[in-house]
Amino acid sequence: MTHGSLRPVHGALLLALLATTLAGCKETGHQATSETAPPAVRPVRAMTVEPMSFRMGNSVTGTIEARADADLGFRIAGKLIERKVDVGDRVKAGDRLARLDDQDQRNALRSAEATLASARADLVQARNEEARKKELLANGNTSQALYDAALLELRTADAKRVAAEAALQSARDRVGYTELLADRDGVVTATGAEPGQVVEAGSMVVRVAQPQEREAVFNIPETGIRAAPRDPVIEVALAGAPDVVATGHVREVSPQADPVTRTHTVRIALNDPPDALRLGATVTGRLKQPPAPVVEVPETALLTMTGQDGVKRTAVWTVDPKDRTVRRRPVTVRGTVPDGPVPDGSVIVTEGLSQGDIVVTAGVHSLSDGQRVRLPQTIETAAAQ
Repeated sequence: MTHGSLRPVHGALLLALLATTLAGCKETGHQATSETAPPAVRPVRAMTVEPMSFRMGNSVTGTIEARADADLGFRIAGKLIERKVDVGDRVKAGDRLARLDDQDQRNALRSAEATLASARADLVQARNEEARKKELLANGNTSQALYDAALLELRTADAKRVAAEAALQSARDRVGYTELLADRDGVVTATGAEPGQVVEAGSMVVRVAQPQEREAVFNIPETGIRAAPRDPVIEVALAGAPDVVATGHVREVSPQADPVTRTHTVRIALNDPPDALRLGATVTGRLKQPPAPVVEVPETALLTMTGQDGVKRTAVWTVDPKDRTVRRRPVTVRGTVPDGPVPDGSVIVTEGLSQGDIVVTAGVHSLSDGQRVRLPQTIETAAAQ
């Protein structure tokens, strides 16, 4: 074979090798480009943290009530013929407050007394009969069956006597139930029945409160309850005399809002209240110290992250306004534990956010640190209470 015939073959091989090399270079370049491509810019919803005063920072109006009171009523039904106290009267334990018509109960008492007397007479007769039959049995003048019958009559008569005594005691108790007595020292704050009225067993006739422990009671909006600082000190002043002041702490917050006003009842335990803060007085309340800064954000803004120590923590995405990139920031949420469930609706962030921070509120589970985002034209506001 001549050299001239080899040239076309070598040329074809050279062209095929060149084409393979170029294709490999293009494929490698494509892979490098896809690997180094930056993450896509994701649209998100966000809100800005702005300051706002706590709702109870302004004064709210409430009343003074007793911490402990009791609705007193009769244990039996009947016609009320006397009520000896009115609202505002002071009573002592054992004082008679009201009285029912006791004619029916006294008739039942006399009947029970007669029944007991009859049962005791039957018992005496049965005891004597048993003694005679026992003596006759010992002398052989009667049978064992007749003695057993006498013994049975004795035991039956004794049981009837016990039942009659119990019925008599019950009748005496019912006579006593026609009088309503105070079981504690206190002040009458309400009445529920007037003389001549027929009352049911257990219905309130007189309400007695203990004025030694007084509380201020307020109705606070739901937003104010959620944003309240921990263990706030409340200053309570008499509405007609602002110089009459007492301080206290929150003792109880009603877990359910009023269905009409949508407010929660807050009870403030007062520390050594002055005598001028009487039961029923109108008072105003306000926070004595400034509230701790907290932020209310939607539940959708929270995500759970696991640290290097394996502990789960709550975090949010914050947006850098300059380059529009997100950064993960740990936060502390009120009312939840780090590895516990996130509550429904809005949540209160007590630590980790400050004024001016932009917080992502939707799409938090599809972001990564440093990723660029596109913010909406209008950004909502997260109230910093």
